[in-house]
Amino acid sequence: MLKNWKKQLKKTSGNLTTNEYMPSDIKGLLLEEDESLRHKLLFQEVKFPKLYSTLGELKGLDVLAGLQKMKKKNCLTVFRAVRFPTYKRLHEMVSEYGCAIPNYEQERILKLYNSKKYLAKRNKIKKDKNFWVVPQERVVPGLPMFALANDALQIHHAYRGKQDQVAMIIIHIPFELFKKRVKLIANPAIDLDYDNCERDCEITDFVKNGGGKVDFDYEALRARGIDLHEVFAQNFPWTLIEMKELGISQEFFLLDIYDMQEKEKQKAKKLFADSELLKKSQYFLHGFFGDQNIFARRESRYLPSKCQKIKLKQKL
Repeated sequence: MLKNWKKQLKKTSGNLTTNEYMPSDIKGLLLEEDESLRHKLLFQEVKFPKLYSTLGELKGLDVLAGLQKMKKKNCLTVFRAVRFPTYKRLHEMVSEYGCAIPNYEQERILKLYNSKKYLAKRNKIKKDKNFWVVPQERVVPGLPMFALANDALQIHHAYRGKQDQVAMIIIHIPFELFKKRVKLIANPAIDLDYDNCERDCEITDFVKNGGGKVDFDYEALRARGIDLHEVFAQNFPWTLIEMKELGISQEFFLLDIYDMQEKEKQKAKKLFADSELLKKSQYFLHGFFGDQNIFARRESRYLPSKCQKIKLKQKL
C-alpha cells in the first residue's frame, strides 16, 4: 500500500475547509516504514455473522455490525481509525501508543490555519460584508474518538484511494473513569473559528443496556441538540501502559476498504428505502447517509472488504 499512499498524498485533501496538500514533514512521519516489524505482528482474519435481507447485499455491513457489537460489561465502547497503517505505525499502535497513535490531522489543520498566506487571504475575504463568516474545522484538545464504527471509518476521506486500508481500534473505557478522571467533549465539526468552544458540551448522559454495557443516552443528547458524531476524550492517558493501568482495554483490527461505486450506492439506496429495517439497524447505521447540515456528518463512501485482528506475536 505504501506506493499507493505516496500517490494519494500528492493530491489535495478535498476537505470542505482545509483542502490543501499534506505538509511534507507530516507526510514523512505518516509514511515512515520498517518492513522488519511485519514479522512481529500477528494478523488473523475475522469473520462476522452474515446479515440477511437487503443488509446482506452490501459487502462490509456485516463487519460494521460486528465491530459495533463488540462491547464489554461496565465499559463505554468507542472507536478510533488510524490512517496509513504502515507496519511501523501498526507496531507502535499495538505495543506503545494504543488508540493514542497520532493521525496528525489537527497538526495539519493548524499548519494551514496559522500560515501567513492563509491568514492574509482569510482576513481579506472577511472584510467583504458578504463573507464575514469563513468557517473553520474545530481543533479540540484531547483524543478524537467515535461512538459508531462507521463514523470512525468515514472520518478520513482525505488522501484515500479506491482500494485502501485503515486500522480500527475498539476502546473499552471503564464507566467509573468518567466520574473520576476522563471527560468526553462533543463539539461541532465546523465553527466560526477553529478554537471557538462556545458550543462544545461535556457528555454526562449515559445508559446501561443489557449485560451492564454502557452506552451514550442518545435520546437525552438529541434533546440537548447534540447528534453525536466525533467526541474528544480529555484527561485521557497517552500510552498503552497508562491505559492498561486504568483498566482501559483495546482491540486492534486492520480493515481493507473500498470506495463504493454506483452499483453499491444503488444497493444502499434500496436498503434505506425500508424504514423499519433501517430503524432496527440504526445501532450501527445511524448517519450512513450523512445529515442535512453540509458542515457535519458526510455521506459514507467506504466499506470494509476484509477484517483482520492484529496482535503482537508472543516471544518464544
